Amino acid sequence: DRVAERDDDARDVVGGVFTETDDPTSNAVVAFARRADGTLTFVGSYATGGAGLGGANVVDPLQSQFAVVLTPDHRYLFAVNAASNSIAAFKINKRGLEAIGTVASNGDRPVSLAATNRVLYALNKNSNTVTGFQIDGGKLKAEPRLTRSLSPGAGGGAAIRFDHDEGLLAITERTSNTIDVFTVRDGVLSRKPVSSVSAGNTPFGFDWTPGRQLIASEAGTGSVSSYAASHHGALTPITSKLSTNQAAPCWLITTHDGRFAYAANAGSGSVTGFAVSPDGALSILTASGVTGVLGAGTTPLDLDVSQDSKFLYVLKAGVNTVGAFAVNHDGTLNALADGVGGLTSRGGQMGIAAY
Repeated sequence: DRVAERDDDARDVVGGVFTETDDPTSNAVVAFARRADGTLTFVGSYATGGAGLGGANVVDPLQSQFAVVLTPDHRYLFAVNAASNSIAAFKINKRGLEAIGTVASNGDRPVSLAATNRVLYALNKNSNTVTGFQIDGGKLKAEPRLTRSLSPGAGGGAAIRFDHDEGLLAITERTSNTIDVFTVRDGVLSRKPVSSVSAGNTPFGFDWTPGRQLIASEAGTGSVSSYAASHHGALTPITSKLSTNQAAPCWLITTHDGRFAYAANAGSGSVTGFAVSPDGALSILTASGVTGVLGAGTTPLDLDVSQDSKFLYVLKAGVNTVGAFAVNHDGTLNALADGVGGLTSRGGQMGIAAY
């Protein structure tokens, strides 16, 4: 279903963009309708039934990516309640979001989620675990047999994500400078992950290409690296520590065809774009590293692309808006009007999911 604007016939609405307030008293998902031209209109805020870690002048409280995720068929949305150790489930419909329910994450400090149409896994940062759930009509059913521990010594879990074939599940770990990869069969993870050392310091955001290449941002070295993943989950560096020439590239997303990757630079108020070759090699699109200008004080915290990869959306936490760009054929970006509504400047909002 499309997310319609209020009092609108929705004839030109083709998708939606979602983020969460991470409010410490009553967390909520904020929904925007996406039109065919990429512009956004605020639809509403929807209580998650739990609490976040944000609040006044709190920036990046979760230190994670994918705090809000969609199922691949865009029927359901899930969001973390990090302070209350729970996960909220919603159905997407033409009126916005319909709350399904909230369930315990079965771990301490859920910060990131990964979903197929059948299963959802939560990354619990403080307990260094991933916990699994069956998805049945949008309802989450805890499956203790799906719980796994991260590799020994892992710390600072930041993001969790399935590859395109749903045969691998990767987790970046900021403080231990490692990336764990589980193999997946019928939604069930291998007993233990394969752990690889990050090419750069502080691996944070990441995404996969259709060619089973993992591309990760590295906040500590201000860089991005790409890896080839084996069927068993071992990662081999392809391009190592390619500088963004910007500050604090913490979040990264790829276009669905795998041709381009974009990093959000929290310390520079910018987006850096990279071309991705078929073999996974990276090249920076603009020598300065500024492919998209967000502006001083915008504090970009997360980003995602539309289902057709024609538009890029960036959570501008410093100015309580969602930035929007049109993605050109060569990967360059043209700025569009921001999505406005439902957010408080520097209020702790986190996560973004688009379709």
